[in-house]
Amino acid sequence: MSQIEIFDLFPTPVFKYHIEDHKEINSKLTKYIYELKDKNPIGNNHSNVGGWHSPNFDIINPGAPQEFIYKFKDFLKSIVTDELGWKYVKDKARIVAMWAIINKKNSYNIKHNHPNCFLSAAYYVKSPKNSGNIEFYEPNEVKTMRYPDVEKYTKYSGGIVNIEPKEGDLLIFPSYLYHSVQPNKSDDERIVISFNVEIYR
Repeated sequence: MSQIEIFDLFPTPVFKYHIEDHKEINSKLTKYIYELKDKNPIGNNHSNVGGWHSPNFDIINPGAPQEFIYKFKDFLKSIVTDELGWKYVKDKARIVAMWAIINKKNSYNIKHNHPNCFLSAAYYVKSPKNSGNIEFYEPNEVKTMRYPDVEKYTKYSGGIVNIEPKEGDLLIFPSYLYHSVQPNKSDDERIVISFNVEIYR
């Protein structure tokens, strides 16, 4: 039998980075997020169902958000240049929005994406067991409309992939990629920070 050669055309990556010394920064971020919640208890309403969606962080002035950005800035640069092959200019690769979501028990996030930017991210400040995996969806819509019965799930046959996060994990992915968050089945709150990255020409 001839050897099979496979060309993986147009793959969709989800990059994962773990901040090893995350406990200290997570503590500062938690304090910052709950202070925002005290000031704005209603929050925003976007993809969240039952959870609290914060207003955008202050990422300009010194504080916990800036300290957090410093932790992953080199990782983000390596994704842009080494993995995606995009041109990186320091002043033109910017985080344009950063916010937090607190999901209490039974809260979740519906399927959505982040248009008008290039990369999006989810960082896990607090992620108790059974508090909801993040789910990513096949971006080729035509492929999801009609397909044979799946006998074995592979990277070619699967339409949904879910990832169980751990505290300190940072996921970065193309903003066009649809994703959702499963309901929080734990008795504790789940805290996630999301942000978008724009690359200006």
